[in-house]
Order: sequence, then C-alpha cells, then structure tokens
Amino acid sequence: MAQKNMIIAIILSFLITGLGLVYDGLIKRGIVSFVIGLIIGLLNMYVSSYFWILGLIWALYVLYDTYQCTNAINNNQAIPLFLTQVDLE
Repeated sequence: MAQKNMIIAIILSFLITGLGLVYDGLIKRGIVSFVIGLIIGLLNMYVSSYFWILGLIWALYVLYDTYQCTNAINNNQAIPLFLTQVDLE
C-alpha cells in the first residue's frame, strides 16, 4: 500500500468515526466502526443518555485504531486485528 498521511487519517476519524480507516483503504473496517458508532449514538438518543460515555470510549478507540493501522501501513507491517479479534481485511 502507498504511504498514508497520519494527520489526515486522524482528522478524518475525528470528524466522522471510521472515515480515517476508509482513507487508509480499510473500507470494511471503517464502515463497521461507523455503524457501531451510529448504533451507540442512537442508543444515547433513544434509550439512555448514559450511552455518551460508551460513545466517547468508542470514538477514542477508533482514533487509536486509525493511528495503529496508518502506522502499520506506513511501516509495511501487518494490519492489527479489529478489536484484537476480528480480521476485516
């Protein structure tokens, strides 16, 4: 894969959860991250306002995951598993 700009990937993931992963070429991973974030947001709106804590944790995890994946791509290493368990490549 071609080199990816870390700053662009992080900013995109900050703006829209998972968009930085799509920028990195990890389409499935980005879509799954976005859908999980969307579900957490809907739960926050319609079930309980306490889900914002889970949403914050999820957003921080996706930012970290974007950093890890971009770093792996730029160093020609294997992409880490999603949530350390799932292979979404």
